[in-house]
Amino acid sequence: MNIQKWSAGFLSGLLAVSMTAGGALAAAVGTTTAYQTNIVRNNAGTIGVGADIFLGDRLKSNSTGLGMIVFDDESSAKIGPNSNLTIDEFVYNPGSRSGKIGISVKSGLTRFYGGQVSKGGTMQITTPHMVLGARGGIIEVVVLNGITIAILRAGRMTCEVNGVRKVVTNPGYACTSEDGELKVGYGGIDPFPILDSIDQVAGTGVPGSPGGGIDISAFCASAIGANLSACQSTDGSLPGYVIEFPDSGGSSNPPTESGCTYIYSCNYHYKSGP
Repeated sequence: MNIQKWSAGFLSGLLAVSMTAGGALAAAVGTTTAYQTNIVRNNAGTIGVGADIFLGDRLKSNSTGLGMIVFDDESSAKIGPNSNLTIDEFVYNPGSRSGKIGISVKSGLTRFYGGQVSKGGTMQITTPHMVLGARGGIIEVVVLNGITIAILRAGRMTCEVNGVRKVVTNPGYACTSEDGELKVGYGGIDPFPILDSIDQVAGTGVPGSPGGGIDISAFCASAIGANLSACQSTDGSLPGYVIEFPDSGGSSNPPTESGCTYIYSCNYHYKSGP
């Protein structure tokens, strides 16, 4: 039986062996297949196309950051602006196509595509406010302004806040967590188009992208978004771009670069943008 298993408790011992043998982890759990502007690993340096992703890696993007990671079970994560996520667990049995993936998201916007593990095992996404489960399909997760927003694009999604658990099966419906309360309602089919194409980057003069950060105006116009505090304003207009880097520790934001580096194409694994 061929089982790939990496856990946080095993990481320290593996790291010691790997560093002694050659200075790198012995096995990866995924690969970077596309990026535009900067994705920083473990606050140490940027990653590019072809870079291996390991258990425990902490990935942060800047306000125009976009990137794509494909894991060994064919699941993937499209990292959007202002994101801060960590690969906590990866267990995959190719024979039974089962296992477990655990990813924590502290801030920003990320789209998750379910692979083999999400069909026969567990794909769990944890934020400071909510625990999410994906069963196949696609979900988008936004963490900002002290709340979590999770939108189902396809498949099935479970949401849990303070012991209350709900299952979402209708595309376009979202879970939110404001003041520790779980709510479910319609959030829109495509409220964050920045994730539709890696060619479209906020802050680079692209039509419809006037600045860096996450544009939440479309979600705020939805049935569930209209009542969130993050969507309230004093001038009567919907909030637009939000730039927020919690857990920065007083350090500056990751640097910004231009250009697009890719394997095969800059719109890998998702539809092309305008």
